[in-house]
Amino acid sequence: MSDRADVIVVGGGIVGMSCAYYLQQAGRKVSIVDRGRYAEAASTGNAGLIVPSHIIPLSAPGVIAKGMKWLMNPESPLYIKPSANPHFMKWLWLFQKHCSEAHVQKSIPVLKDMSLLSRDLLSEMCSLPGFEKTSLVHNGLLMLHRSESAQKDNEELADIAEAAGLEIERLDHAQTLNLEPALKSEITGSVYFKQDASLEPEQLLRALEIELRSQGVSFIDAEVTGFKTNRGAVTSVTTKTASLECDTVVLAAGSWTPILGRKLGHSISVQPAKGYSVTVPVDSPSLRIPCIATDEKVSITPMPGCIRFGGTLALQGFDDSIDERRVAPIRRQAGLYCSDMDDIPTWSGFRPASPDGIPFIGALPTSANTFMATGHGMMGVTLGPVTGKLITELIVGDTPSLKTHPFRTDRH
Repeated sequence: MSDRADVIVVGGGIVGMSCAYYLQQAGRKVSIVDRGRYAEAASTGNAGLIVPSHIIPLSAPGVIAKGMKWLMNPESPLYIKPSANPHFMKWLWLFQKHCSEAHVQKSIPVLKDMSLLSRDLLSEMCSLPGFEKTSLVHNGLLMLHRSESAQKDNEELADIAEAAGLEIERLDHAQTLNLEPALKSEITGSVYFKQDASLEPEQLLRALEIELRSQGVSFIDAEVTGFKTNRGAVTSVTTKTASLECDTVVLAAGSWTPILGRKLGHSISVQPAKGYSVTVPVDSPSLRIPCIATDEKVSITPMPGCIRFGGTLALQGFDDSIDERRVAPIRRQAGLYCSDMDDIPTWSGFRPASPDGIPFIGALPTSANTFMATGHGMMGVTLGPVTGKLITELIVGDTPSLKTHPFRTDRH
C-alpha cells in the first residue's frame, strides 16, 4: 500500500484536525504534519468558548486609539509592541484601514453565519462515541459589567447582536446572580448570550486525534521546510528527513502559516497574537455559565475539575516570554475563586490574527493545489469545524456551505 497521501494537512491544531476530519469523511487519504506534539499550542490553553456572540471583528472603530492609550499601561488587555518589521507594518496598516463602521457591518453576518454553523457541526462531532470528555455544554455566555463604560459596551453589543438575530437577554445585578448564583466577580449587571457554548479544548483535540487515527489518518511529527512543485502545483511536502508526496496541501499551521505561504510565493498578512490563561483546579466547579468580565477583559470558563481564566491580546511577534504584569488582571479574577494562586502556572499561546478579523480559507493564487486555513484569531475553537468543512468542500468540488468570497486568500 502506497504511503502517498491524497491530502497533506500542515498543522495539528483544531483547524488542521477539523480539515482532516471532514476530508477523511469525504474519502480522502489524509496525513497531518506538525512540528510538535499534536493537540497543543494555541488550541489547548484557550478559553474553550464557542461564541456566536463575537460578531464584531477585532478591527473595529476605536481599537487603534485604545491600543495607543494602553501602550504605557503594563496591565492593559491589548498591547501593540512598536516594530519596524515590514510584515508587521503591513498588517498594522491593513488593520487600521479596516477599523471602520462599514467594515464592521459587512463582517457581522459573515461571522454570525460561520459561528452558528460551526457550533452545530461541533455538536454533531461531540455526539460521537469517544467525544464524551469534551464536555460540550450549551449554557450560553454572560458578558458581565461593573462600570458604566463596560455597561455601555455590553449594551451596544447587545443591540447589534439582537439586530443580527441572536438570542440575548439584558440582566440587572439581581437577575444575573439568580441565573448564576456562584458568581464572585463584582458586577452591576450583564448581557446573557443564549446561543453560546463551551467545552474543554484539550479533550476535544485528544478525541479528534483518536478518531482520526482510527479512520486511517496518519500523523507525522516533523517540521515542514519547503515544497517541491511542478508547473505551479505542489508535488511533495519536504521536511528535514523526508519528502512526502501528495495531490493536495492544506496550510493550517496557525500563526506560522504565512511563513509557509511565502515559500510558495504567496504572502498573507497574519500576525501572532499572544494570549494568556490560568487554570484553577477545583473539586466541582460551582459556576455553571461561562462569563466574560468586560471591565477586565477576562474570560471565565467552568470545565470539569477546573475553572479557566483567560485574556490579553499582545501583538509582539513570536515573543513567548510570560509578562506577569499582563497576567495580573487574569490572576486577580482567578483569585476570587481560588485562595492559593502561588503554584498555578500561566499558559500562553499565539493566535493567528488577520488584519480584518476574518479568517483566510481557500486556494492560494500561486499554487493550483494548495489551500490555506488560518487567521481565526481568538475564535479558532469556535470556527475550526466550519473551516474544515469549507476546505473539504472546496477541495472535493462540492457547493460550499457558506459563501467563501469573504475568506479568499488574495483579498489584501
